Amino acid sequence: MDQGMLRKMQKLQKELEQKTEEFMELTFSEEKYGLEVIATGAKKIVSIKIKDQDLLDPEDAQTLEDLMTLVINQLFTKIDEEQEKLMPQMPNGFGF
Repeated sequence: MDQGMLRKMQKLQKELEQKTEEFMELTFSEEKYGLEVIATGAKKIVSIKIKDQDLLDPEDAQTLEDLMTLVINQLFTKIDEEQEKLMPQMPNGFGF
């Protein structure tokens, strides 16, 4: 491999690392069913807010648990979709 190609590959690798780091620090949110969940691109939950106080029924914790699972999974799907949108910008064989 010649030096020019090697430098180009190193540059692409640095760009990929930078884009990956930037993406992982972005925040994404999903608000549905009286809940708001915020997470980073690294899929770390930043916050969960209960917007609908009726969800705090001690007799029916299962509904809140189910809704939280649903909203978190929808948020993670959104993060995956955003990550995939960035993939075409990277050369073949490179990606998150």
